[in-house]
Amino acid sequence: MQLDLLHCLQARYGQAFEWPDELNAGQCEALARIADHSSHRAWADQPVSDALLRVLAACALSAPSKSFLQQADLIRVQRADLREKFNHLIPSMPWIADAPEFWVVCANGRRLRHLFAREGKDFVNEHLDSFFNASIDAGLVLMNFIRAAEEAGLVCCPISVIRDQASLVSSWLALPAHVIPLAGLCMGYPLAKRNLLPRLGLEASVHLDRFDDRHIDQQLAEFDQRWMQAQSISGKLQSAWTKDKQKQYSEAQRADWGAFVREQGFSTD
Repeated sequence: MQLDLLHCLQARYGQAFEWPDELNAGQCEALARIADHSSHRAWADQPVSDALLRVLAACALSAPSKSFLQQADLIRVQRADLREKFNHLIPSMPWIADAPEFWVVCANGRRLRHLFAREGKDFVNEHLDSFFNASIDAGLVLMNFIRAAEEAGLVCCPISVIRDQASLVSSWLALPAHVIPLAGLCMGYPLAKRNLLPRLGLEASVHLDRFDDRHIDQQLAEFDQRWMQAQSISGKLQSAWTKDKQKQYSEAQRADWGAFVREQGFSTD
């Protein structure tokens, strides 16, 4: 397991890692699985049992929660007609329709406000941080769901693009005020193993005592080189990561998101 973990990290970040003597074999194996994570978009023809899904949902909702407010909900999209709507929502992502399971992770600020409403009291924290807290809770649950699923032998693909049609998705799921769809989640057993994708070097993302991006252009150039090499090995022809992301975000995306959030009752002040 020692070599597996270090190999994953070196492949991911393009640099050698010193072995931490504190880790035992079980810890090495768990960390290697985290380091080897990949999103999947192809699924084996094998259903996921209700019993396993219930356990995974419980594990997901065991994520940290801001002030123990528990502001995240999970919606399993199972009904055939509803699932069909999601299958056709994003034609460029056919793996949604192919996935054995599709769930939606929601940020829920409704329960907290209900505590005040039932007592006839004003909710005095109607500001941007309230929306932020619920969204972070939901994000933590999303990642916990992915980690739990992977430990059970499943693979996942989060779908943030459902926020492009947030009002439509909310109407389908009957989301009330102060509940918003954070992301979809495709889930199933893997059809095949995916190659590990590189990430920016740690020096670009891990800082000591203060933020420091004085060498950002050098770090981006180094990552572009590793990215292109990884794509070449996998037989894919792609542009440099920096060019690809610049192109992706050269058009406005979700410019109506703020308006939707306010329509759902959250303040962005």
